[in-house]
Amino acid sequence: MSTKGNSGISKSGVHRQSILDHRLFPAGIALLGAILVVLAFQFIEIFPDLSHLDVPVFSGGKTGNYYQTVERAAAVADKGHGRIRNVATEGSIDNTERLAAYDCGGAFALVQDGLPWKEGMELVARLTSPETVFFLGPGADSISSIGQLSGKRIGIGPKGSGTAHLAESLFKTPQLGGLKVTISYHGSEEQLELLKKGELDLGMFVISEYSSFMDRAVREYGMRIASFRQCESVARRLPFLKSGYLRMGFYDPVKNLPSSDRGVLMVDTLIVSNGKASRSQVMGVLSVFSGLFPGLVGYNRNADNQTGLPESPAARDFFNNQGPEVLDRYAPVLMDYIPVSGLVQLAMAVSVFFNMLGLGNRFRLWRIDANRVSLEGDIKEYFGESMLPEEIENLEPQESHREESQMLWLGSMVERLEVLVKRCRSQSQSMLVPMGAEMAYRYQEELISRNLLILKTYRQRLRLQA
Repeated sequence: MSTKGNSGISKSGVHRQSILDHRLFPAGIALLGAILVVLAFQFIEIFPDLSHLDVPVFSGGKTGNYYQTVERAAAVADKGHGRIRNVATEGSIDNTERLAAYDCGGAFALVQDGLPWKEGMELVARLTSPETVFFLGPGADSISSIGQLSGKRIGIGPKGSGTAHLAESLFKTPQLGGLKVTISYHGSEEQLELLKKGELDLGMFVISEYSSFMDRAVREYGMRIASFRQCESVARRLPFLKSGYLRMGFYDPVKNLPSSDRGVLMVDTLIVSNGKASRSQVMGVLSVFSGLFPGLVGYNRNADNQTGLPESPAARDFFNNQGPEVLDRYAPVLMDYIPVSGLVQLAMAVSVFFNMLGLGNRFRLWRIDANRVSLEGDIKEYFGESMLPEEIENLEPQESHREESQMLWLGSMVERLEVLVKRCRSQSQSMLVPMGAEMAYRYQEELISRNLLILKTYRQRLRLQA
């Protein structure tokens, strides 16, 4: 028999590995689990609502359609435990100025399309019900052509209003600039009085066709509505305009007011933000307004953005997905910190992490197997190449094995097998081992334990017969 000193892995090295696996890895997993639990309670909404939504929305005068629309939106948000603060203003131009000046986070506003935009503003959505550009007057139903506006005295709303801006843009075009109209600036009620007195020929109003103001102007004040055959031609020259029709009898089907279909210009109503709104705020506002305007998603999903405003990325995601995504619904605040693009990177990182865990697991299993094979080689060298484990179990103690060097060698193999079986057991119970992979460790443990039992039994027989 040959003699051999301690070989293979050292006890101290295995002990350090055992400590690392028993203390650091489980502690790290426990810490990660605790963090995930805290994040879940902090960010995940089991019963999603609008509690994360608290934003101001600049609307318009309290008697106007914008203000009433935002009031309805605020009521919807309130039912979902959210909050929309309806801020009355002087109109679209005032709204853009307020948005630009607002520095307390995200804010929104309803404005008409075609305004001079402030830096940083973003387009959130177009409402499905555009506003109509009305030309009203006591005898306006006799007008059927743009050319008939020539030389007219036309009121265009208060100076600095959205209506005034649209009128100025319209009458500055090369085609309409030669009509030589006389424009003046008045509030809506003042214009009605001036029209009634004959001091104005026409009044221009940009307003919803459903507004109570229009109903009163037509039915009580006797105002009539001008019609233009060239609406489509005019709309081509100003991208924020579109053409449409107001149907016969819309305001009074009995008296037939108007008396025929009227060709009118229209302009979209926009929801815009100051560019500081978070993703969850945009998603919340769109969820509210899509409830008020059922066709909002389809209307915006297929429309080209010709407003001149950059589109909100969160709004585009809302329309492309036909509503909020799962994480936008159940973890809206989390999505403010981890954008969709970041989620893709996070998913890749998680995938790489688990692949690395699998690779690390295979490496450790390989090292255990390599050390087991090495120890089995030592056992063969100790007992002889031809000796099988079953034969060693029944082997009579050899006199040469009672030598001190041989006893030390045998003890070394026993210690190394004990360390290896403990290491194998700890690895099989580690939280870092993929599900099902623990069976490979248990197989290794069975092989190591068998060799360990054989050596311990043989050593005990040596000691008893010494």
